[in-house]
Amino acid sequence: MREKHKISNYPSKNIKTETYKLGETFVTKNYYDAKDAYVRELINEENGVKEVKHFTVKGVLAKLEYFIEDKRHGVETKYFIPKANKSVKSTKTYDDGKLHGECITYNDNDEIIKQEVYAAGKLILRYLRNDSNTNDITNIQIVDKDNIENLPKIEYEKLQDNMEKNSDWFAD
Repeated sequence: MREKHKISNYPSKNIKTETYKLGETFVTKNYYDAKDAYVRELINEENGVKEVKHFTVKGVLAKLEYFIEDKRHGVETKYFIPKANKSVKSTKTYDDGKLHGECITYNDNDEIIKQEVYAAGKLILRYLRNDSNTNDITNIQIVDKDNIENLPKIEYEKLQDNMEKNSDWFAD
């Protein structure tokens, strides 16, 4: 049930905000209207985690992101708009507002075209592929050797495993 339902209209009449509580979740809907764009945001906040969904004028989900204490946290996902089937365009992993973990960009055939790993906002690893048909990794470039130990645990373990099993990927 909706509690404390509030609608705010701003003087420019370009923005309308609707806020209410749905159970234990705070919901905010932002509507933007301009001559060239109409974008909606749906913000759900529960247990200190804010989930923000961005929609196009046609109501297609364009981006999903999370915040803790107004800093990006977790996986941000962008979607290809024309597909309207939640085909992922890119994912980026954040911790405390900084890139921290794997960031992947896909083409419209769901093939990886760019894969990088960050630690505390610094680019550490870049996964390289020669053939987009197989999407197989052919090389791992270590961009910042001094900060490898700052990688998220799962990425550090994956790197160690690749160094052991695929040492030819690391040839300079």
